[in-house]
Amino acid sequence: MSKDILKNSIVYTILGFLPLALAFVFTPIYLTYMGNEQYGVLSLFLLYSSLFSHIIGLGIGRGFLFFYWDVYKDKLELKKLISSTLGLLLTIQILFISIGIYFSDSILSLIQSEDSSVDFYPFYLLALFQGGFLIYYEMFCYFYRNQEKLKEYAILNVGTLILFTLGSIIGVIILDLEALGAAYGRTIGYAVLVMAFILVFIKKYGISLDLKYSKVLLIFSLPLFLNSFIGALGYGIDKILIEKLDKLENLGVYSLALVFVSILEIWLNSINNALNPTLYRYLNEKIDTKQKEIQGIVYFIITSVFVLIVSILALIYPVLELMIPQEYHQVTTYFPVLALAFVWRVFTAIVTNALYIKKKTKLFLFNETTVLISVVLFGYLGYLLFGIIGIPFAIYISKVLEFLLMNYLSRKTLKLPIQLNRFFVFTIILSVVAFLCTYLDKKGVINNYLLYLFPLFTMILFYPILLKTELKMIYVVVRDRKELFKD
Repeated sequence: MSKDILKNSIVYTILGFLPLALAFVFTPIYLTYMGNEQYGVLSLFLLYSSLFSHIIGLGIGRGFLFFYWDVYKDKLELKKLISSTLGLLLTIQILFISIGIYFSDSILSLIQSEDSSVDFYPFYLLALFQGGFLIYYEMFCYFYRNQEKLKEYAILNVGTLILFTLGSIIGVIILDLEALGAAYGRTIGYAVLVMAFILVFIKKYGISLDLKYSKVLLIFSLPLFLNSFIGALGYGIDKILIEKLDKLENLGVYSLALVFVSILEIWLNSINNALNPTLYRYLNEKIDTKQKEIQGIVYFIITSVFVLIVSILALIYPVLELMIPQEYHQVTTYFPVLALAFVWRVFTAIVTNALYIKKKTKLFLFNETTVLISVVLFGYLGYLLFGIIGIPFAIYISKVLEFLLMNYLSRKTLKLPIQLNRFFVFTIILSVVAFLCTYLDKKGVINNYLLYLFPLFTMILFYPILLKTELKMIYVVVRDRKELFKD
């Protein structure tokens, strides 16, 4: 049976962008009902929900995703894997959530600023429980993606979106609970559908606690947990720095800039959902015979990210003036640097496939540790020297350092049949143009609409020249997709 990667890419992309579309529709409403400070608090709630999901899951959900490829052809072994994973996850979550509630005062004293006027305790409790639901949500989504069950994937994805959106509307607008209403809405929205899917999985696969199986899964997953937790902390440390060093109001503005970055996140996740199962299978099983297909997939992913970046930059001012209040327009200064930093993250994700294939999970600790330390160091210095704008530049530096380290470790582990040198050259060129946009933004030297078209012009001019060979490989893969991507 052949798989149309273009069709699947479109489906996953639509599903992936639904949350973003609703976010853009409701963000102006949220800003009206919350204000800058409350929007900053909501941003912190989302950050800590993500961090708690890593802590109370110990990487088991991610470990499951890699063991899946070892047993997916054997129904009995797959059932055993799912049953054991569910039992182990439930046991660990009960333990960690109980500890989190018991030591809530001590933990809150660490994560909340002393001079904060907001009572963060209810947000903390909701973040704990939402973190637990997020583990299952991610695990189930990836399972249905790997099984190519679009119907179930869509029900989970869209259903959760609808429920937590309705819950947020009720909490923020009808009950007038501001950020707390949004937190309640999101937590309940995830809880309803995730719990329903847990029951479906238990009914179909059962639930057990196999100590031998759990030990193997834990040993494999713990390095993934450390890496993903430090990565999540590194991913959100910029928000924590601003909350500690500046004001919640400014954190609210900066968080809106990250909404634009989330467009890139959602796109990458969507395209990976469509292509990564095939890419990983080729790298794991047919790395010598499917080199052209591997290269075409990778180059397609990278090129699509570049196209999206220059498109957002070209449209960012019209979108802001149409939808967002004037006091939030400072996001245009932050986004160009954050967007180009994201490109280096894409490169890192590609080269680290070598470590996944060889199951060198311990090496991932170097990955996110590098990001966390460099963002804290350069972010703090950057803020002292340049204010908040120093933090996006710190993120850019950290992503470059992360890539250089992980590329070295990956090449030592397994040399992938992928050449990225010309992409690096173009990234540097586009980064210079993006930095120019940030420097000249709102200076009156050049019209802002025209200024933010420069990255698009740069891509039109340089991409066909520098990446002519790579574009041909992308074309061949897309043209022959049904023939090339046969199961």
